[in-house]
Amino acid sequence: MVQGAKSFPQPECDAIDRDAPALVRDEASSAVVAARRFAEVAAELSDGIAVVRSGTLVWSNDRLVAFAGRRALQELQGGVFADLFKDTGRGLPEPSGPRFLECALRRADGEPRTVVCRLAWNDPDASVSVWVVEDVTHVRMLEAELLRLSRKLHQGSREVVSLTEKLRRERADREEILTVVSHELRTPVTIINGYDRLLLSEEVGPLNDEQRRFLQESAKACRRLDTFIGDLLEASRVRGDDAVLEVSFGSLREAIESVTSLVRPLLEERDLRIETEIPPEACRARFDRMRLEQILTNLIGNAIKYSPAGGLIEIATRMLPSDDPAERRLIEISVSDQGPGVSAEDRDRVFDAYVQIGECKRAGGLGLGLAVCKRLVEAHGGTIHVTGRRAGGSRFVFTLPAADEMEVA
Repeated sequence: MVQGAKSFPQPECDAIDRDAPALVRDEASSAVVAARRFAEVAAELSDGIAVVRSGTLVWSNDRLVAFAGRRALQELQGGVFADLFKDTGRGLPEPSGPRFLECALRRADGEPRTVVCRLAWNDPDASVSVWVVEDVTHVRMLEAELLRLSRKLHQGSREVVSLTEKLRRERADREEILTVVSHELRTPVTIINGYDRLLLSEEVGPLNDEQRRFLQESAKACRRLDTFIGDLLEASRVRGDDAVLEVSFGSLREAIESVTSLVRPLLEERDLRIETEIPPEACRARFDRMRLEQILTNLIGNAIKYSPAGGLIEIATRMLPSDDPAERRLIEISVSDQGPGVSAEDRDRVFDAYVQIGECKRAGGLGLGLAVCKRLVEAHGGTIHVTGRRAGGSRFVFTLPAADEMEVA
């Protein structure tokens, strides 16, 4: 016998007269068998089952006993079925009421439980009804949590839309400011620089030493200001995700020599030397020639700025090893100097726009050169980072995709 079945109301077969007609005895026996089968099936269900007669609970399965926080059926049997529940505004389970009803379950320990009562069977003549009680507490909790998260997501979406619009306005404002800078500031700087060059040429008259020094300082200031403006415009215009590149395969040696030739006067002024190491297997790559020279100019320019007089700047390339022959190989390009170096905690921040660290603050500038380098390198599909050197100084390293064998040939 399944647990709980013993308490199911049995037909009083023992009271049946032994001399009663056989038909009566057969009907009583069938009722006992049906009752036992019902109890066995109900014991296996995940929902609570209650048999109610005239509003009184006469039997339930173990599941309903557990739902109600009782230890045995006897604690429920004989009580008013409706008293097990608390009206939450929709009424209590009654045969004359709705067949489907959600209400709160009164547990012995006071723990809140939400249940759904369904009228499964009703015999008005015998005042007997059968109820199915489903515990939906966890479901309702999940629904409430889902509603909360949905509202939170909706609020987050609204904030994203607001921030996107704010960013769009700020970008438009910035572009307008940069337009003003380009037209209203760069033009007079160019004019002043032009007059400086004219006067320094002495085509309009000779200069004494003091006048020449003043004009040279003025021209130097104009060049610095022109560089600041150029970096500011470049940082705004060039983004790693939308930079337009004209990529082709070419010689890294030619690009590096072009830049080193351009900065030769600065090297001579500081008594600096440049050494290059470009092996044949790491000479040709895929890049935008103008953008690569811009990257190298920034990196070599920084090396010149921070290297001590008489120092050495080293430029090297090497082919990086690859475990996947199907992937395009990368060439590493490095620019090393003997300057003060970059501390380990600042090596990521140094590539952020408008960030100046250590000696950079005293060297002037807007802190945009390395940010521009990072965006251009990433637009090529490469990466850039900085490390220290055992002998002191910094080593800036970036990668470019190598030319394949057909392109090299």
